[in-house]
Amino acid sequence: MNSGLLINRAVAGGLDVIGDRWSLLILRDAFLGRRRFEEIRAHTGASRATLTRRLAALVDADVLYRKAYGTGSRVEYRLTATGQELFGASLLAWQWESRWAHGEQLPARLRHNVCGSPLHPRAQCRACAEEVTLDSVDWDLPATGLEPQFEELRSIGGQRRVRAEPATGSDRDLATVSNLIGDRWTLLILIAAFFGVRRYDDYARHLSIASNILTQRLRFLVEAEVLERIRYQQNPPRYEYRLAPRGRDLYPLVMVMRQWAEQRLPPDQRPLALRHKGCGQPLVIDVVCGECGQKPWPRDVSRLTTN
Repeated sequence: MNSGLLINRAVAGGLDVIGDRWSLLILRDAFLGRRRFEEIRAHTGASRATLTRRLAALVDADVLYRKAYGTGSRVEYRLTATGQELFGASLLAWQWESRWAHGEQLPARLRHNVCGSPLHPRAQCRACAEEVTLDSVDWDLPATGLEPQFEELRSIGGQRRVRAEPATGSDRDLATVSNLIGDRWTLLILIAAFFGVRRYDDYARHLSIASNILTQRLRFLVEAEVLERIRYQQNPPRYEYRLAPRGRDLYPLVMVMRQWAEQRLPPDQRPLALRHKGCGQPLVIDVVCGECGQKPWPRDVSRLTTN
C-alpha cells in the first residue's frame, strides 16, 4: 500500500470521528456551553453507552478534553483549541437547517455579539473572500485521477452499518442535518456526488457499497430532497441521482469538515488540493459572519430564544 493511500485514510479517519450523527450533536452542545455527561445525554438523546463511546472518541481525537469538577471523579467535557476550529462547520450546519428544514423544527436564530447582527455564516475563500460553492471549486487531480480519492472513501466503508433512528433528545436543533451527514454512508454518497458520480452502478463500484444499503440510502436522500432521481433512459428505464439544491448547499459544510480533518496532517502529506476558480489559488475555507466579515468564535455567538 502506497503512502498516498495511507494519507487518504488518515483524512477519512478524521471525517469518521466528526462525521457521525452523535458527534455532531455533542459538538452542538459543546458550542452551546453544555459540558456534563447527563446534560449532554438529555439534550442529544444518546444512550449512556453510545455517549460514552462518542465522548471517548472525541477526546482521543483532541476535540474535547476532560476536566475534573466538584469532588470525587466527576468530569466535564470542554472544547480543545482543535475542537473550537470546528465551530465554523457547526455554524454552516445551523445555516443549512435554517434554510432547508421546511415544516420541521427550525433551529433558534443566532446573534453575532461582535457586530450585533443576526448571524448568517458565509463560507469564503481565504485568498479572495469570494463565497465557496460547489461550482466555484476545482480539484487539483494527480495523474492517477479520482480513483485514490474513492479509495479514501472505501477505506472507511467497512465500518458502515444500518442507518440509526433519529435522535430523540430535548434539543432538536440540527437534528435534520445530523441525520443526513451524520450517517456515514450518506456522507460518503454525498462526497461521491460532489465528485460527479450520478449513476447507481458508479456509486456501487466507487464506494464498494452493498446494493441493499445503497438502495436504501439513495431512497432516503431522494425523499430528503438532497438528491433528485432523474430518468436518463426510457427503455429499459434507468435513472441518475443528481444533487438537488438542498444537496448542493451541503457542499461548503462537508468541505469544511474535510478541511479540518486534512489539516490535522503535516502540510506535505495532504492528499488532494482544492483550487478556487475565482482567484486560481489553493482553497482554504474560512467561515465568517456574513454581516461584518469576522470569524465568529463560540464566545462571540448567542442563541436567541425566538425565531
